[in-house]
Amino acid sequence: MESRRVVVTGATFPERVVRELEADGFTVESLPGDLDEDKVVQALHGAWGYVLGGSELMSRRAWEQLPDLAVVCFMGTGYSSFIELPEGDSRTRFSYTPHANAVAVAEFTVAQMLDLVRGVTRRVAGVRAGVWSEDATPSLVGARLGVAGMGHIGREVARMAHAAFGMEVLYWNRTHRPELDELPYTAVSSLDELFEAADVVTLHFPHLPGVNDGVIGAKQLTALGSDGFLVNTARAALVDPAALRTALAEGRIAGASIDGYYTEPTPAPDEDPYGLLEFVPDRLLVTPHCAYLSTQAIRRMADMAAENLRAVARGDEPPYAATAG
Repeated sequence: MESRRVVVTGATFPERVVRELEADGFTVESLPGDLDEDKVVQALHGAWGYVLGGSELMSRRAWEQLPDLAVVCFMGTGYSSFIELPEGDSRTRFSYTPHANAVAVAEFTVAQMLDLVRGVTRRVAGVRAGVWSEDATPSLVGARLGVAGMGHIGREVARMAHAAFGMEVLYWNRTHRPELDELPYTAVSSLDELFEAADVVTLHFPHLPGVNDGVIGAKQLTALGSDGFLVNTARAALVDPAALRTALAEGRIAGASIDGYYTEPTPAPDEDPYGLLEFVPDRLLVTPHCAYLSTQAIRRMADMAAENLRAVARGDEPPYAATAG
């Protein structure tokens, strides 16, 4: 096999997989995961493959400038938030690593849920500031969990929460799927109904840019109520930032968490155009888009990315092909 240069962004691609690819004739080049599109395009000139493991967003304009790029692989499931696929046929094959990180994201979701409701980070910050708080908090035990989106991650969150805390699980899914009827949970007909009924709502449906931006707004947050919590390990853009700021500032909800932010990396709090970072950590938790980052999930995603690269190098379709829509 002739040498093929593959550019990998982000810092999590395992060295083991790099060595295996190099043994197969690939040349692997690593780049930081916080570059803008123009810098990524510049680095990709002459490259055969691209593994998107950072936080960069790539538009159709990028692919128009890279006609010789043979394969792109997104490290994760929700590629539509990061890659704007070209319209029509393209020489470039687009792929991803579906569901490899579902358990890791679900685990992190439960961790954020616990942190929000029991105030772990808030109390740690208080101790550091010399504040010793013994205020009681709500509990997850017996609480009502609303799961918005019952894909692989949503189902795993429901299973963990039900098994560990005896949470009563309600769920909403964009489409009716008969297999969900077999689960010991209660379906509701709309997001509005889910927010009205639950103590904690967690988001697990895809962000479709230009389609469902800000689909969670003032109406849903008000329905969640002053004792309710929102956990978002999907995409920040699903929640209207202005509505979230108002809900936090006026106490319309008890708290929220986001894995990721509306701009990544986050700006300094005093430069935040959304005015949300000022609520960290008292009412808001923000983590750096890391829910998927368990060592087990990273290994699986890297192995799947390598399978995609090898398949295209053989002249085959990638086993985990990404498609528009």
